[in-house]
Amino acid sequence: MDRSPALREMGRIVQPHGIGGELKIAPETDDPSRFHSLKTIYVGSSEESTVSFDILSVRLQPSKYGITVVVRLAGINSRDEVEKLKKLKVFALEADLPELEDGEYFISDLINLRVCLPDKSEIGVVIDVIEGSVQNLLVVSRDGQPNALIPMVEEFIVEIDFDANLITIDPIEGLL
Repeated sequence: MDRSPALREMGRIVQPHGIGGELKIAPETDDPSRFHSLKTIYVGSSEESTVSFDILSVRLQPSKYGITVVVRLAGINSRDEVEKLKKLKVFALEADLPELEDGEYFISDLINLRVCLPDKSEIGVVIDVIEGSVQNLLVVSRDGQPNALIPMVEEFIVEIDFDANLITIDPIEGLL
């Protein structure tokens, strides 16, 4: 089974930058400079609803939230046009992104993986990943119980096995 979708989420449009049609993107990648290598991005509320835009310029700008990506897109020439795109997701073709190194993965690949303990007893299924400045948190849906938040730190994550569709964790007392 091919687990790799053609598009990968790269961020979301947060607001216009100036009046000439530039827009600010909150990146959802560990390396915002990846935007420099892209010629085209895809914008929409989901992968299925995207519209492609050629990129005319990209620059990275420090902000109080980290790095913001400032982009000018072909066909977007005013603040009003950017306003219509606010809050939409930004995607890139996976083929346009640099190859991952050994041990690297896309955050979206973690969604729907089963989570179990070392004894193989199942905890639940990853339904989301909350990206934090210090560490990411797995949001794990559990039958009949509240969702669990599992910090993605090597003390808790024993193994991520994409072939088996499984994350093995070793939580501390009280985490679950």
